[in-house]
Amino acid sequence: MGMKRLLIYFFYDREGKVDRYVDKMLEGICGHMDTCLVVCNGLLSPEGRKIFQKYTSQIIVRENKGFDVWAYKTALEYVGWEQLEVYDEIIMMNFTIMGPIYPFQEMFDTMDKKNVDFWGLTLFHESDNDPFGKIKYDFLPLHIQSHFIAVRKNMIKSREFKEYWKSMPMITCYEEAVCWHEAIFTKHFSRCSA
Repeated sequence: MGMKRLLIYFFYDREGKVDRYVDKMLEGICGHMDTCLVVCNGLLSPEGRKIFQKYTSQIIVRENKGFDVWAYKTALEYVGWEQLEVYDEIIMMNFTIMGPIYPFQEMFDTMDKKNVDFWGLTLFHESDNDPFGKIKYDFLPLHIQSHFIAVRKNMIKSREFKEYWKSMPMITCYEEAVCWHEAIFTKHFSRCSA
């Protein structure tokens, strides 16, 4: 029996148009999910809503603020911490990733065998300096990129994971999204699970 999974899919388009690659990605991944939830920042066209409704009735259209970070925060709070704990894995994924090139089944079969608290698809390299001047570590850590991060049950249930999201400040620019979430998530939770 596979893992019980929740997909939180973040979407943004200035005009609210949902392109074919988004439909293709959701067609590929939603079959591996027990629940899919779409969070749209800003506009969503009627045609776009119809595409999302092929995969879920849970569509949140919210003000375009906070970037993907606050879209994920909104979705987690919408589902609720108690209900989140019924899932073995939560996947936070955004519209900037395209695919699938290979069937998702191969990826999930491989990752299901790994004893990890969280995982992702791509890593961004470490740098000795902080290019934005806002990262709490004063350097850019090696990190999983935030277009796809999967979090397992132990971490979902942890005080640290809940506190991370509850204390997330409002994100007002791209640099803050990177420095206050994407660039630190891997290092922060690697330390928590050590």
